[in-house]
Amino acid sequence: MTEFDNLKRSYISAIQWGLTARVGYNESKQGNEVLHKFCENLIDNSNQLPTEKTIMKNELELIKEALSKEIESFYRK
Repeated sequence: MTEFDNLKRSYISAIQWGLTARVGYNESKQGNEVLHKFCENLIDNSNQLPTEKTIMKNELELIKEALSKEIESFYRK
């Protein structure tokens, strides 16, 4: 398991835990944004090649969008 895979898993788990704990809709959406930016900053500060960073950030964007849809579905928005 790579560090990036662990980062993605932790990001997803944190948002899903928030849904399970029934935090509010706005807090879930804000949490998704904050965690996404946090993960992007970790990637930016990593020792990866620029092309690898771009690939990882694109994957994070897809995860963010999927989690956003999951949040909206959970709260029926």
